[in-house]
Amino acid sequence: MSFDIMTSLAHNPTRVSPQEPRMTARQQFIARPYVADFIEWFARELDSRTLFQHTYIQRRTGKVWACESLYDAFETYQWNSPANDRLGFAATGDAAGNAQALKALRRDLKAAGSDDAKMLQATLDIMAWGGVTAGNAQWLRANERGLAQQVNEVAAAIDAGDPAAPVLRAKTLRFNAGMTKVYSLLCADFIIYDSRVAAFLGHAVVLFCTLHGLTTVPQYLCFPWAGAKEGKNAQAPKRRNPGNGTLAFIRLRSHAHHALWNLRASWVMSAVLAHPAAAYSRFNLARSQGDALRALESAAFMYGYCLGAPHTLPADADCGESDEHVVALINQAEHGQWHEIDVDEMLAELDIMIKKAEEEPAPGANPAGPDRR
Repeated sequence: MSFDIMTSLAHNPTRVSPQEPRMTARQQFIARPYVADFIEWFARELDSRTLFQHTYIQRRTGKVWACESLYDAFETYQWNSPANDRLGFAATGDAAGNAQALKALRRDLKAAGSDDAKMLQATLDIMAWGGVTAGNAQWLRANERGLAQQVNEVAAAIDAGDPAAPVLRAKTLRFNAGMTKVYSLLCADFIIYDSRVAAFLGHAVVLFCTLHGLTTVPQYLCFPWAGAKEGKNAQAPKRRNPGNGTLAFIRLRSHAHHALWNLRASWVMSAVLAHPAAAYSRFNLARSQGDALRALESAAFMYGYCLGAPHTLPADADCGESDEHVVALINQAEHGQWHEIDVDEMLAELDIMIKKAEEEPAPGANPAGPDRR
């Protein structure tokens, strides 16, 4: 290189610039048109005292629960968690008491490090706090060897914001209503995505779509829903399906699918709180950023206990596969409105299908076994 060229480059450094970094999966997701619009709308309406008024009857106690706003829902948070003598917290039921319990559980979980026995105890205590020991405790004990490494590797992928990480698609991945609580305590800005939080997020999307004249749920706002833990013949079933007419949602499936949408829900809720329109929200003014996210998750948890009677859908309808939903998509395609394929979603679906096919017994085989119910 000649001296003149070197001198020119030295005086014009913009001519030689590093390649601009690629957007992260999180940045790409929250920048998508409908997602970005939803985040801005939600941030502006976060303290609304009209959109998020809600009431229902608690099935076990028969008491009426009601809120005037989302922050009101947080302030009336209720979760009866058991005492833990080992970690030194008492049985509690309100937001302040549960915050102390979660603080102790998080500290214990992080201290477990690479020790399988300590990781087992820490995760068992989290399951007990969350009321999700059934099935989870058995799996944790059966997989104690290597448990710490598996949990830490999954947590690292979540913190990296990489939904394509092999560990989040591995056949050995366990991710359900129990494990979301573990990773919520171990990872940064990662919410508990259970059936109640999912119900609220879907409900918020329905409000957004209705107010903006959308007749179908945008692909990247289609937060999957899950049913409540109750008997099939419950006299007053709790509605967790937020769908209404052609505003339809798919069912949540365990493991890779759950992990993917837990990431996306966390990104959206964090972005809502970080949006300038939410700067003076009570969630941000009253709490630090980390606590604000937990507070918003708690509000969603309370709100999503039961969404009430839908306008057109039964409580147990799997509207993600409804005829109305399919017809709406076909009509859009006929008018040239094609839907983008989500590679992460498609790969997660394929992983689930393959895993399910491998677990199916061969024709004529005895399906009985310890994992068959």
